[in-house]
Amino acid sequence: MPSDEPPAASPVAPSPDRTSVPWVAFGATSAAYMAVTVGESILAPLYPAAAGDLGLGLGDAGAALGLLTGSIAVANVAGGFLLARCGPKAGIVAALTLAAAGAAVAATAPGVWPFLAGQVLLGLAAGTFFASGIQTVGTLGGASRRGMVMGVFGVAFSAGLTLAALLGAAGAVLGWRAAFAATGVFAALAALGVAVADLPPAPRAPRGGARRPLRDALGLAAGVGSLAAATQYGTVVFLPVFAVSVWDVEPGAAALLLAAGRTLSVPAKAVAGHLSDRIGPLATTGHLGIALAASGVAWVVAPDGRWGAVPAVAFVAAVSAVFPIANVLAFGELGDRGPLLGAFRSVQMGAGAAAAAAIGTGAHALGLRPALLASLIAPVLLVVLSRRAGAALGAG
Repeated sequence: MPSDEPPAASPVAPSPDRTSVPWVAFGATSAAYMAVTVGESILAPLYPAAAGDLGLGLGDAGAALGLLTGSIAVANVAGGFLLARCGPKAGIVAALTLAAAGAAVAATAPGVWPFLAGQVLLGLAAGTFFASGIQTVGTLGGASRRGMVMGVFGVAFSAGLTLAALLGAAGAVLGWRAAFAATGVFAALAALGVAVADLPPAPRAPRGGARRPLRDALGLAAGVGSLAAATQYGTVVFLPVFAVSVWDVEPGAAALLLAAGRTLSVPAKAVAGHLSDRIGPLATTGHLGIALAASGVAWVVAPDGRWGAVPAVAFVAAVSAVFPIANVLAFGELGDRGPLLGAFRSVQMGAGAAAAAAIGTGAHALGLRPALLASLIAPVLLVVLSRRAGAALGAG
């Protein structure tokens, strides 16, 4: 029976089928992922306190978040070029250095503009990291354990989100500047760990040095990742608003629903990675798409939270589990081309932003429930895409 694992486009060094994962190198890379994730996520919980001290308004919140997100998008591609030229260790250390600098600038900012500059540096850090992080982890896992290590690597992202939330809570007691300072210390320590770890060298270019066009970044992996991003940054972010406005629950309880889904995403990512190694990433994507479509419909049509809370939490966890699978596919398609790995990530961010805008527009025109039901076309397309791609590979 043919496997649905797409062949790697060209060699990546070193890329043996390992019998064991180099856990020290993997741990250092995962700690780096946590550090840059904390840096890109800590603005939201700390903004109210910082705004009071610095005289920031509601419009400044949009500017800060926009600068942060835009910096990530730009640096995704720049980080890919850095990977190709200097190797993953240099790319990850550069990202962590930017994160430490950005946190320090934000922590010591005397006014609005230095504070915003700190957010730009933190965004550049997160974007610079991505290509080097994915290339490193995909290589360390080898062919037989790549899904598993990508799943665990995704858990590091969830842990970073959780740590950012905890630092935000601590910042309410110790001060927002202290929370940014702690973020910078974490990034600096992670940089030291990566600097001494034995990471893989830069990926080898294909024979003959032939360039692969930018459209190669718009392949199967980008399709899976973009549909997941549209669901994560579109459908999922409206869960608390839906729970409050449609189910009439308290805002605190609505936030807990989202938190429960984020927590459940940790084991969900690990299970998805294990399944990817056993049955292949495309089959795993199809199963996750079915789970998303079913749980999403059950959540959105539920008359109240008593019936909809469980499928809503399951939906949040399942969509998070798609991203490690998209990363497995991206490593197979683009692992030898850092710039295209960066473009792959930028495409996802664009899809997520477009989905959020479309759902917001639809909710204003038709209501939130119909808009969210319409957004569930993305999980259905995940199923269609995985089956068509699997059939094409089998026929080939």
